Amino acid sequence: MRYKILAILSVAMLSIALLSQYTDPTSAGGSKAVIAGSQLSASTAPTLKFPLLPVQWLTVVNNGFDIPGSTLKFSSYGQPSVNTNGVVAFRARSTGSSDRQSGIYRRMSLGSPIEAVATIDFLVPFPNNLEADFTEFPSIPRISPNAANIATIGNHRPVYRYVLPTGEETRVGTTGIYMQLESDLLITGASKLGAVPGFEHFRVPGVEPAMPFSVFPGSPAINDAGTIAFKANYSIGDVERTGIFYRDVLNTPGGGNGEVQMVANTEMTIPNLPYISDRIRFGSTAPPSVMGNDIVFVGLDNEENPRWGGIYLSTIDPMRPETGRQLRAIAHVGSNAQRATSFSRIGEGISFDGRFAAYWAGKGADMKTIRLNCPTDGNPDIIAYCNGVDPNSIFDPDTGGWYQLKQVPVDQGIYVYDRFTERTARIAGSVTDFNDFVFWVYSGKAPGTGSDEEEAEPPRWRGSAFVAIYDGLVAFKARTATLDPSGSYTDIVDGIYIKGVPAGSPIETVMELGLDASLIDPTLNPGEMTITGLGIEREGLRGSYLAITVTMANAEESWGGIYMANVTAPRSPVMREMRDKRK
Repeated sequence: MRYKILAILSVAMLSIALLSQYTDPTSAGGSKAVIAGSQLSASTAPTLKFPLLPVQWLTVVNNGFDIPGSTLKFSSYGQPSVNTNGVVAFRARSTGSSDRQSGIYRRMSLGSPIEAVATIDFLVPFPNNLEADFTEFPSIPRISPNAANIATIGNHRPVYRYVLPTGEETRVGTTGIYMQLESDLLITGASKLGAVPGFEHFRVPGVEPAMPFSVFPGSPAINDAGTIAFKANYSIGDVERTGIFYRDVLNTPGGGNGEVQMVANTEMTIPNLPYISDRIRFGSTAPPSVMGNDIVFVGLDNEENPRWGGIYLSTIDPMRPETGRQLRAIAHVGSNAQRATSFSRIGEGISFDGRFAAYWAGKGADMKTIRLNCPTDGNPDIIAYCNGVDPNSIFDPDTGGWYQLKQVPVDQGIYVYDRFTERTARIAGSVTDFNDFVFWVYSGKAPGTGSDEEEAEPPRWRGSAFVAIYDGLVAFKARTATLDPSGSYTDIVDGIYIKGVPAGSPIETVMELGLDASLIDPTLNPGEMTITGLGIEREGLRGSYLAITVTMANAEESWGGIYMANVTAPRSPVMREMRDKRK
């Protein structure tokens, strides 16, 4: 495989990308033109259910790039987050276990080098009196809408040694939330040091004596002011608790002394329920999204089989923390309440731009059973746990493998709530457009692995839907396939698609499995590889920038990277209206 680096191109030139071809002067034999999505040749034109998005793709990073500070190449990527200025934050790794590299990276523009935000070679920032390094980054980073503020979860060995009142020495702190606020300084946003004298601002709010958090599941959100919003778990006695919290962080070591504030937790009664259910409490919460001082999150009574709960909007104000308890339902599981749209299932990943909230949801009681085969690649401990240790796994004597069965709603789709009009629109559905919007990953921490201090949920199948929204334009992932009698999908075509909020706006294909990889990566020759995997996250669409992950392969080798397109052309009346107002 020839490694070729995409030519240096400034973010300002992205606005020209829709009008002209970009050439790669480093290509062998002279320049090579990138084929725009609307200019497919007869040999590469696929048969698509929806027309291909007419944009040109530019490379943020691919397997030909050196990892900063290393001679190793990038080889795998988490879904990127992008802001309105085209700054991209992403998690990436190298291949192999020897001298491997893994970390959180950013690219300020396509004319600047890739920079490391935090890697496994970095010291964990203050407080850290044990000189502990990072060991892994379990989730993707997120970036603020208009500033280059980045937040991520980092795992590491214990970072702090101190003496208990009994005289016994102890070591604590194996995970936390770490941030970069428009600079190269890495600071601590949240930590498991809430019981350590002098660091009580990291404690669980409202609990006496000082109680530390145990784990921070999922990806933390961050706004332009440096406030982080996150999900966190903790225990009081033998009772596990979870909730949504936020903290106003300063660009100083330790992030200042601002205390963690609570938005909701599992001791709180679910609001807006019928009077017969006025004592039902949240049983689970999901990592939130934030824009300015507005935060949205999913809270349910029961994550696996919800009867009550929904999506909640709250205003967070570090000067008035009590406002965090004022929750407004914008979508509801169960009986309709206070004009909130009612569903039977709601996805965890809510994309939010301040006006619109986009999410996956299912309606009705009709369910279909799908078969999920245990993974064969990845963490060997997790693979082994799925293969017979997990009590939910079933052995298939015909294949010699293990699998699990899951139920998903027959009627499901992507929805958008408009807080200005207080209306909810269905963007795409399983009845009319696709077969499924839920994608599954088997993940968690296998019992008996890792350090004794690590706390995490045990491995299980986690279903996620992927959607991003900005200015009334929605990008989402969906599947077209046939469900056979065993519950397995066949003839699978996964893709990323884009659509405007109005019901009459057309769906366009961003990219699909099976397409020629040269359509998105100019370092590949036509016909050399096909697209085998696609990814997008809730902050993959910001301003005019759309950023996705793509994997490609042929019979002998594979390739991958993160790619960005300029989608400046307003595709809906809502977008035109909002852009006209900004002018």
